[in-house]
Amino acid sequence: MSDGTLLRGEVLARWQEFVGTGEFFKQVESAVSRWRDRFVAMVKGQPAPAHELGEALHSGVAALITAEAHAAASTTARSWRGMPGGSLLVGRNPQLAASSPDLEDRIARLVREWQDDVLALVRTEGRDRRTTAKVAAYGVNGLGVVLMLVTFAHTAGLTGTEAGIAGGTALLGQKLLEAVFGDQAVRTLAAKARAALHDRVDQLFGDEALRYQNAVESVEATRDQGRRLSAAALNVRAAR
Repeated sequence: MSDGTLLRGEVLARWQEFVGTGEFFKQVESAVSRWRDRFVAMVKGQPAPAHELGEALHSGVAALITAEAHAAASTTARSWRGMPGGSLLVGRNPQLAASSPDLEDRIARLVREWQDDVLALVRTEGRDRRTTAKVAAYGVNGLGVVLMLVTFAHTAGLTGTEAGIAGGTALLGQKLLEAVFGDQAVRTLAAKARAALHDRVDQLFGDEALRYQNAVESVEATRDQGRRLSAAALNVRAAR
């Protein structure tokens, strides 16, 4: 989320379609009202790009979470195989070598629910009578996808042309949201959106981790088993 990679490929393409051609980015430094009018006209005249941008963001976020989950499952199983008794434990529970079979469906649902969270944030913030008209002009869905994009708009992982586009993306989206909600509100909204996604993913990964915890706890071991084994070993040595 923090290195800018979510702004590559499909998301960048859909964002450019959403705001128009490359010349749109050249107008970032001009007055907010000039490109705000164009943005409103585009949202009203072509609702499809907003939906496609939302879908691209959904796919990108879901793919990222899925890749991390698969990597964690594989790494854990490989690590256990290198530990005393771990290989036997994985052998008894071969499903631990991979993520849960329904994980991708759960992740898709998670990201949808997070996107609903973001739209709810926009609606709540837009209840203020000073912003109601602006929110109505842009549309909750349009502002919602821009907020999602701003949440991920960091350029640390991008270079060259991609960095320039991502930087323009962040600035343009930030300015648009500030024109509607104000700068402090935008920072708060982005922080809440990021925290909401973190919380949902933490819960998902916690549920996945339970599979491994339950496997460990399934191994029967009495409280004094170590002492008894040590005593038995001493008895063997004495008998020999």
